[in-house]
Amino acid sequence: MEVITIQEIDLHRFKRYRNKTISTPNGFCLLSGSNNSGKSTFMQAFALWEFCKNLIKLEHGDSGLLNEHIGKKQGVGVNIEDFLPLNIPSLKHLWTNLRITPEVDRQGNKEPDGYTLWLEVKWINSLYDDPRCLRFSLSLANERLFVKTTKSNIEKNEKLPQVAYIPPFAGILNREPFHTKAMRARLVGQGLSGSVMRNTLLELYKINQAKRKQLQGDKNRIPLSDLIQLRETDRWEHLLEVMRRLFDIELVVHDFNEDYHSYIKIEYWKGAYNEAGTKFIKHSGFNRRDIMVEGSGFLQLLNVLSLALDPLYQVIFLDEPDAHLHPSLQFSLLAELNILAEKYQKQILFATHSTELIASQPPENIMKFEEGKVSLLNEESQKIGLITGLGSEFSPQLHKLQRTKKVLFVENKSDAVTLGILAEKIGTPIPKDIVIWAWPGKHVERQHLFKQLKRVISGLTGISIRDRDGQPFETITESLLDKDNLGCDKDGLLARTWRFRYIESYLLSPKAIAKAAKSTEKEIIDSAKVFGVDLSAYDPNKIIKAYQELPSKPILTEGADCLTSKYKISKYDIANAMEADEIHVDIKTLISQILKLCHKI
Repeated sequence: MEVITIQEIDLHRFKRYRNKTISTPNGFCLLSGSNNSGKSTFMQAFALWEFCKNLIKLEHGDSGLLNEHIGKKQGVGVNIEDFLPLNIPSLKHLWTNLRITPEVDRQGNKEPDGYTLWLEVKWINSLYDDPRCLRFSLSLANERLFVKTTKSNIEKNEKLPQVAYIPPFAGILNREPFHTKAMRARLVGQGLSGSVMRNTLLELYKINQAKRKQLQGDKNRIPLSDLIQLRETDRWEHLLEVMRRLFDIELVVHDFNEDYHSYIKIEYWKGAYNEAGTKFIKHSGFNRRDIMVEGSGFLQLLNVLSLALDPLYQVIFLDEPDAHLHPSLQFSLLAELNILAEKYQKQILFATHSTELIASQPPENIMKFEEGKVSLLNEESQKIGLITGLGSEFSPQLHKLQRTKKVLFVENKSDAVTLGILAEKIGTPIPKDIVIWAWPGKHVERQHLFKQLKRVISGLTGISIRDRDGQPFETITESLLDKDNLGCDKDGLLARTWRFRYIESYLLSPKAIAKAAKSTEKEIIDSAKVFGVDLSAYDPNKIIKAYQELPSKPILTEGADCLTSKYKISKYDIANAMEADEIHVDIKTLISQILKLCHKI
């Protein structure tokens, strides 16, 4: 199998980098650094290199990239109207300090023939012994950009790296015509990946259908063993599984014949897996809709994943794809990209300002940009510098943490608000000198972050509280001690887990819900249909299995049929409606431990 891995890029007079060689890591990597630290310039360099490659091929064919033709062909010209990979006000902005004229180096050598900016990509191809390289040089004359190949060791018909750069807004269209592979590559090279998303999906689907037809042969259906293997290895099947799992959506690609179809049509329907988890079933009465009517988060994630799955591309650059995603989707996207990079041997580089995402990744998967310097991290302790320097949202927390040395990790801000309300109700408010840190990471992931913080904040202590989710009920003690995460405690971070499946279970008090909804307890119990006991005061030591695993979120807060949606109330309204004697012992236990941490009891 032919595998291409980019090793580095050499830049000369490109934007902020006058002379810079930057290595590119294998697999998945986060690009991290403050604003104007060089992340975007690094990614844009590859986008420009890809644009130059396509421009030369369009004008001179593949031969324009070969060493034997260097110096024999003139540069290819392009106006700013046709220059699409980067959004810049003038082509001069490609050059360092906007200076396009030749310079003289310290040895007195002058840059030749006005081609004063160059980008050279070096890579490894598993079919060749020697590293491969391809350099493009650029010149500007009368607001017209000229590009030519100035260094190459590639051979005729050799496969080259295909790079995709996805800017924050990728230009997704509501009507998309069919494009050849060459045109798709050209549009993606121009930074317009969203405009070919349907083409990418169609291509993945057609490959899948061809495989299915081959596996079925003259049989009535595909043999089960072959079907299982197809679902484990095929890229379209992979994408379908992710969309079902994250969005409860099934993608539907319509047949396309370029002889009489003008646009590619892709729709979706919503559904859910059956109880056995073997079949995805459509919701009754749901009519198929075009993918454009779904939210921006869905389209952003679909665009990114479809391109990352496209076998045409070996290297994917993502410029803050998490910027408009819900935090849970950010982590889902991160997890999926890690899987894709390893499974399909791709390089996926992901620029982000999210401190949560940075904290969740091993240091060797993080590339740090700082004041023109670029390096891979190699120690957990190096993350704290990034976290401290990123995001105005976390700077106040870190400053406060340095003073108070007390932290409470919760899954999200709403959990902290709920706890605060219930603490007030029992007359023991949560102290203001504890820093509430909302982060959905697991206890062990929070422990990694805690240890980083502790390296620079001596005496730091904390509590981490999480929903039990699918963890066995027996692993949690009456004091909420999580027996699966005992290692956290010795570092000063108490790992605590709710005995019920979710924190929302502690709000399933018909009396309090009825009070908040201005209704009756009977009506609330009838509305919920699945519970008739007051879980807010139920002893978990005596609780039956069905209630241990009660899906309280769909009952209380998630979906159009949940109680908060039906009665137009929030879970805060329910918490405020609870009396002190209705508040469960687990809540009181955790609040007591928080007070003890803060030396209030």
